[in-house]
Amino acid sequence: MLIDCDPGLDDAIALLTAAHHANLVGITTVNGNVGIDHTTHNALAVAQVAQLDIPIHRGAERPLVNAPMDAAHVHGPTGLGSVEIPDLVRTVDSHDAVTFILDMARTVDDLHLVPIGPLTNIALALQADPTLPSRLSGITLMGGAAVGGNVTATAEFNVWADPEAAAIVFRHGGPITMVGLDVTHQVLLGADHRDTMRAAGTATSLLAADLLDYAVEGADKIHGWGGAPIHDASAVVAVTHPELFGGEWHPVEVEIDGALTRGMTVVDSRPDASDEATVKVLRNVDADAVIELIVGAVTSPPGD
Repeated sequence: MLIDCDPGLDDAIALLTAAHHANLVGITTVNGNVGIDHTTHNALAVAQVAQLDIPIHRGAERPLVNAPMDAAHVHGPTGLGSVEIPDLVRTVDSHDAVTFILDMARTVDDLHLVPIGPLTNIALALQADPTLPSRLSGITLMGGAAVGGNVTATAEFNVWADPEAAAIVFRHGGPITMVGLDVTHQVLLGADHRDTMRAAGTATSLLAADLLDYAVEGADKIHGWGGAPIHDASAVVAVTHPELFGGEWHPVEVEIDGALTRGMTVVDSRPDASDEATVKVLRNVDADAVIELIVGAVTSPPGD
C-alpha cells in the first residue's frame, strides 16, 4: 500500500491503521487539510511515532488551478489538533511525490494506491503517465459522496479542494473504489474508543487518543453526533478488509463548473449507465468491525 495524504487528524489515524494492517511501502504528502509544510511534517512525525522506516515524499503544494483551501478550522492550525509532536529525526526523501508514485508502481508488484487527501498528486501522476492504472492492483480513495457533502451541500472536502484533479482521476484512474461520506459517516469513534486507546499506553495509542479527543470535540460542536468520523482510516480498512464493505459500480464524474455544485461527485445510478461504470461506490459498512480494526491497530505496540 502507498498512501497519499494530507495529515490531518483522520489521516494520522489512517497511517497508524495502515502500519498495522497493511504492507505500507511509502507515503506521499499533498496540500489539503493544512498547508504542505504542515502535512509533510505531520506525516514524518506519525511515521516516527509508529517506527515506520519507509520513504516519505513531499508533493503538491497547491491545487492544479485554484488557490489552496484548507480545513484548519476542523484539524487545528498545524493539522494535528492540539497534539505536541516530538522533534523530527529525519527529513523527506524527496520533494517529488509524483516520480516516487510512478517508480513504485513500476517496481512493486500489486501496489495499491490509497489517496486520502486532495487528488492533486494522483492527477499529476496520471498526466505524466496515463498507463499508471495498468500497473496498480487498484486505487481506493477517500473522497466524494453519492449524496450530499461536508464542505458544501453537494461536495466533500477532498474532491472540493481540487476538483480539477479529482475530475482527471475519476475519468482516467479507473477502476477506482470510492470510500465517500456515505460510508465514513457511519463509522464514528467516540469517547469510549478514546479511553481504550489511552489505557493501552503505547506511543501510537496515546497519539491516536489525543487526535480522537480533538476530533470528537469538534464533531460534537458541529453535529452533536457523540463521535467523530475518522474518514481516512475507513479507506485503509476498505483495502485490507474489503468484505466489511458493500457497494455497486457506477459511472462517476466530478462537477467543476457549477456555482452550487463545484466539487460534487455525480454518481450515475441509472440502470442503463452500468456499462460505463469504472467506480465502485461504497455505501454499506460493518461499522463495528471497522472500528474494532482501527482501535486494534493503534493500540498495538509500534512496529508490531
